[in-house]
Amino acid sequence: MKQTFAVVHRPDETSRQLKTELAAKLSEKGWAEDEKQPDLVFAIGGDGTFLYAVHEYLDQLESVKFVGIHSGTLGFFCDYRCDEMDLCVQDVTHRSPQCESARLLQVTVRGENQEKTVYALNEMRIENVTKTQLMDIDINGSFFETFRGTGLCLCTQIGSTAYNRSLGGAVIESGLPLLQLSEITGIHHRAYRSLASPLILRPESVIRLRSASFEGAFLCYDHLCFNLNAETEIEVLQSQKQVQIARYRDLAYLQRLRILF
Repeated sequence: MKQTFAVVHRPDETSRQLKTELAAKLSEKGWAEDEKQPDLVFAIGGDGTFLYAVHEYLDQLESVKFVGIHSGTLGFFCDYRCDEMDLCVQDVTHRSPQCESARLLQVTVRGENQEKTVYALNEMRIENVTKTQLMDIDINGSFFETFRGTGLCLCTQIGSTAYNRSLGGAVIESGLPLLQLSEITGIHHRAYRSLASPLILRPESVIRLRSASFEGAFLCYDHLCFNLNAETEIEVLQSQKQVQIARYRDLAYLQRLRILF
């Protein structure tokens, strides 16, 4: 049976040309392009394109693996540069990859008579730039604290190098499937104070964020977001859904980190 592939690319001319080149080279090797049921999905662009590809194939994660190719700036998910297309095709068609599994966050939003669940590979965050957002934080069924500020970010291990890092959060080494909760512009003075430090949590932790009003707030998950209005509770935990990242290059996590940062 032929190996099948799909290509998701950033909407710029360079990435479009790379997509055409990659598809032609793989077809020459006997692979078949199949956007509906691919074995391997190539994301040409950067980390944002990779996240977009994951969400495009969210319902097929058990059967799909992902490969990232840079077409511009460097990305943590991408192993090949745009001038390494021949090497990428050679590796994919002749080598077996080391598969890196990354569990998604499962984010359930509850309001009056409604419930919505979304998933995130990197992080979810609640942000309110129009007013101070109050949230009660429960962890594993116990009240932890009340937060006041712009918002909160909860990331996975693989997302610790993304938005979380810009908030001063810790980078978590690969192989440690931990969660990390970080504040976004928290308010701290004599009357109100929260932890004001990133909090590392066990993989099985369940975090609930409750508020009397989320008016003006947005829930962002990876590159997507929607407005929170009547919702009163957000529950976050690690999902059983996993992304399989096909690694054909033998780069240790710390080496990859050093190259990027």
